[in-house]
Amino acid sequence: MKDNLKIAWRNLWRNSRRTLITAASVFFGVFFAVFMSSLQVGSFKNMVDNMVRFYSGYIQIQGEGFRENRSLNQSFVAGKSLDSLVHLQKAVTQTTQRIESFTLASFGNNSSPAMIFGIQPEKEEAISGVSKWLSAGTFLQPGSKDILLGKQLAENLGVSVGDTAALIGQGYHGLSAAGIYKVAGLLDFPLPELNRRIVYMNLATCQDFFSMPDRITSYVIMIDEVGHLKKTVASIRPSLNNELRIYSWEDLQPQLVNLIEGKLAAGKFIKGLLFMIIGFGVWATVIMMMYERKRELGVMIALGFQKTRIFIMLVIEAMLIGLIGVIAGMVVSYPLVRYLFYNPVHVTGKMAETYRSMGFEPLIAFGKDTGVFLMPALTIFIIFTIIAFYQMWFVARLKTVDALHI
Repeated sequence: MKDNLKIAWRNLWRNSRRTLITAASVFFGVFFAVFMSSLQVGSFKNMVDNMVRFYSGYIQIQGEGFRENRSLNQSFVAGKSLDSLVHLQKAVTQTTQRIESFTLASFGNNSSPAMIFGIQPEKEEAISGVSKWLSAGTFLQPGSKDILLGKQLAENLGVSVGDTAALIGQGYHGLSAAGIYKVAGLLDFPLPELNRRIVYMNLATCQDFFSMPDRITSYVIMIDEVGHLKKTVASIRPSLNNELRIYSWEDLQPQLVNLIEGKLAAGKFIKGLLFMIIGFGVWATVIMMMYERKRELGVMIALGFQKTRIFIMLVIEAMLIGLIGVIAGMVVSYPLVRYLFYNPVHVTGKMAETYRSMGFEPLIAFGKDTGVFLMPALTIFIIFTIIAFYQMWFVARLKTVDALHI
């Protein structure tokens, strides 16, 4: 094997230009595939992180039927046993409790439908950073009975910070819900729909408003990384009673999942085309190489070389070209990807406004997962393995007499 490797290595540099051109095509393919994969992985992770922090969390526990009906009658009591169960999971980093429902907001002669969130201010702030959207007034304090309104909702009602707004709705089990609350602050979200509808209040105040003491509609769970999602859900689910259901962010935001899957499919198609071009380029090079060396191979067979050994030597040559290209691609791409992972590109101008309007942080993030580097290398290996079958076929059907008469 050592001799075969030595011969193959020397043969590569008999025509160094051809070897370098072929290796360069592999290098550029690996480099662009790694860069594209890193961009996709980083962008999607950033997108998911923004969305789960902003609303759903990575995991939610809800009452049976709440996801479909959004009714307060499907609320539940989150006791200490549930807290203990959730915090036993190593991946869990933060939790918070919420009430989500609908109400009518009113001020003077103006009224508007609203979406009300009962939150634990300190915990909610740690997860979603709601206070960064505060455009006027102050954020909710623990125990406060004040409320926060979306900026557009406040404008529609004609209410300002310090005024009192009335909320009217239906409480737990059909009880009437009504109250007057001081507006502590206004929130200017990047999503217009939220600005027109959102109302935040303390969880305890919200429980009083809807006449549902100690009850909540959702128990939000954050984890350290998305890779631990399925394991955490699977660990919690068997211990929940029949009245509770556990959902991952993928269950709660299917539109986002579909968007990511569509983008991934498009990325795979582009990378597939890229590697197809590389594959045909390498194959064309191997075909030329085989026909150029047909006489040489015929002489080797005539001198007693076994076709198996010749085939092994040729495969080693091809694999060495691929290896040179892959290593060069990794050496150049890894430092760049690593730098961009820790120093994402911050978007400015109109593009930044577009990002914010969709609720995303205006930056282009990159990922450095193992798969980002492994998949291009594995694809190159598969390409050269397929080409090896052509070499095997060529050597197998090579006739010594015909080869020597070239």
